[in-house]
Amino acid sequence: MRRFIHTVIVLFIATLSVFAKRNIAPGEWQTIRSYNGITSIIPSKEKVYVVANGGMYIYDKKTKDVKPLSTLDGLSASAIEKVEYVESTKTLFIIHSDMTIDLVVDGVTFSDESIKDSEISGKKVNNLKVDGDNIYISLDAGIVVYNTKKKEVLDTYIIGEKGEYEAVYQTIVFGGDIYALMADKDHCTNKKLRICRDGKNANDFSAWETLELPVTCPADSVEVKQLDCSSGHVLILTTDGLYARLGDGTWVDVSPRGIVPDAIQVYKDRLTARTIWQVMAFHKDNLGDMKYRECWSNIAVYDVDEDVVWHDNEGLRIADLSVDELKATVSEPIKFEGPSQNDYYSLEVVDGEIYLTGNDGYNTPVVVDYSKDGKWYNLRDFLKGDSLRFFRSGHVLAIDPKDKKHIMVPTWWGVYEFYNDSLLRIHDKENASFFETSGTNCSYVECVWFDEENNVIATNPSSTGYLLHAMNEDGEWTALRHDNLLGQRYARRHLKTKSGIDIVVFEYKPCGLGFVNMNGTTFDASDDKSRLVNSFKYLEDGVMEDFKPNYILSVEEDLKGDIWIATDQGPLVMKNVKGVFDSKESYIRPKITREDDSRYADYLLASDKVRKIQVDGKNRKWIATEGNGLFLVSASGDKILENFTTKNSPLSSNAVMDIVYEKETGVLYIMTDIGLLMYATDSSFPEDDFDNVTVYPNPVRADYDGDVEIKGLMDESNVRVTDQRGMVIENGISKGGTYRFSARRSDGSRLPTGVYNIFVTTAADDEGMTETKHLKFAIIR
Repeated sequence: MRRFIHTVIVLFIATLSVFAKRNIAPGEWQTIRSYNGITSIIPSKEKVYVVANGGMYIYDKKTKDVKPLSTLDGLSASAIEKVEYVESTKTLFIIHSDMTIDLVVDGVTFSDESIKDSEISGKKVNNLKVDGDNIYISLDAGIVVYNTKKKEVLDTYIIGEKGEYEAVYQTIVFGGDIYALMADKDHCTNKKLRICRDGKNANDFSAWETLELPVTCPADSVEVKQLDCSSGHVLILTTDGLYARLGDGTWVDVSPRGIVPDAIQVYKDRLTARTIWQVMAFHKDNLGDMKYRECWSNIAVYDVDEDVVWHDNEGLRIADLSVDELKATVSEPIKFEGPSQNDYYSLEVVDGEIYLTGNDGYNTPVVVDYSKDGKWYNLRDFLKGDSLRFFRSGHVLAIDPKDKKHIMVPTWWGVYEFYNDSLLRIHDKENASFFETSGTNCSYVECVWFDEENNVIATNPSSTGYLLHAMNEDGEWTALRHDNLLGQRYARRHLKTKSGIDIVVFEYKPCGLGFVNMNGTTFDASDDKSRLVNSFKYLEDGVMEDFKPNYILSVEEDLKGDIWIATDQGPLVMKNVKGVFDSKESYIRPKITREDDSRYADYLLASDKVRKIQVDGKNRKWIATEGNGLFLVSASGDKILENFTTKNSPLSSNAVMDIVYEKETGVLYIMTDIGLLMYATDSSFPEDDFDNVTVYPNPVRADYDGDVEIKGLMDESNVRVTDQRGMVIENGISKGGTYRFSARRSDGSRLPTGVYNIFVTTAADDEGMTETKHLKFAIIR
């Protein structure tokens, strides 16, 4: 054998890597969330702000670009509740579900937790209203006045009877008077309208007078819906009509064309009223003058700057009112691509495509969202009739390793088999080996997976006498008898170990692990070995302790063959899985040494409900917890290296429900209870050769200040970076498949424009031979 060098020159073009494809740099985050279900549309002179499903995206009127606004832009992590744009201070005002306030000015976000930390924290936000530089925040407790110029709370009005908390649904300022639409259990509409006249002290609850509503009691199911002001009038919308308050305090019905609107919205003193199928944009000085168009929507607001109505219909749409026609000219939907919802049970990633599965609880519809070529799809869209009606109670899916178009989804009513976005068939008690149990639905399948020969294995706890069932490629099912595993429920996860043992996770009631060795004969259970373990014994200070968690959520095998078990009392490590059928396995609860010099140690994350553990290219463990965010711990679990939370990272929630580590790229996919994120870790799995070595970014441009990352390396590769004269800039050893360097000199200064060499060399083999690959990358300052 002879030492040899491969040369690959890559100049002034983006390296073909998943990072480049997704535009995610090493150490950076990317967010993916649902923007279905628009709840607010707020136009400004240059942009339109859209709140949907607790998140937000922005449409630029000039460039037509659509971009999300998220934690990556400095926003607080909790769901967005209400938004307003304050023209006088050019401020986007955002209040979140936990009452954190974000103020976005010129792309910079300022966060204020003064209301969140106050005694009215937790009170529901009902409405926002702009008055000059101020925002009037209507809460279930009262009214908060926030000044966007000073970035502070100006005042708080608690105006219920005797100064007690009382729900305020909407607040407006009109002619210096403050109006509040409030709760009133004694009125026939359960509402009342109160006013604090100009010059009175709004802090004094006794300064507020109650005004007559445009409803005569007893009212026959008349609901007071909204309060606003436009065209020189205070307006009240009821289910009986739209009313304007005259100067003498009386109310007059101004319902357009005798039609009672479903909702109203005011922008720049221009009133928009709508029903489900029409919009009406009013003149700023005359409520009798309006533009009327037929246009389906749930939300609509007239934009006087553009002479259009912004409304929702499968996304943000534009209804052009400049043409005097009955039917409005309506644009195609403007939306940001994403899944259909934000809350799922499980996450899978195959070849960079994402699959999200879950439901809202017991016997509820299954949602399977997946990405493909930059678009999002939902398997429910390919079902109809009974097949759609019975697509319920599914938590996970299985993707055929030979063909990712082939997907199996276990549900309450059997296994749904899809191919290329079409339902092939449903496997249930009529055509599978699910044996009938009196009074139960024996088609309930909780988990499926493909074995090495591409057979499908399903867990079916409702079937009499058989937990596991196997299907060959011809669609024929066989029941596999493993008496040791009977009586267990919630078998929602599975792991195939490197040694060929199948581990079935029984989540709870009671939790446990089922171990099966099929000995290469999938359809013949007579030579199988199986064992159920739901009590885990470990040695602690010479004493054998018995660990019985309430939940086991998942299992993962690390690079040394140890099995890491995610429980509701922290992680548990299983050693010698090969010996499990002879009860020769052992267990360890990892410990963290305290930092108080006491030499005592605590069990790793013992008070945390661990949902998932993933192993990176350095054999470190990424741990998802249901309440304390995401942890990175050392290979043995004796050190916490990182703890990502909503406070110190763009993480959207501390409830991390699932994670997937992509071995080829080192990207960690993080599924929280309110959205999905990606994080480019500093590690990837080592390769067997240098065929897929890549550099990112390439070229390194002036606005990039992060690390340069070399991926696709073999473990413990030597990495040497030189300039064109051969001067060594960097020299080190890779751990796993990734090596990072700062693209700076030893004195910390940035490398100048130029072309640089990278030489990656394997460790010497048994004969002392090495392999080297040569790449080049460019820096453009």
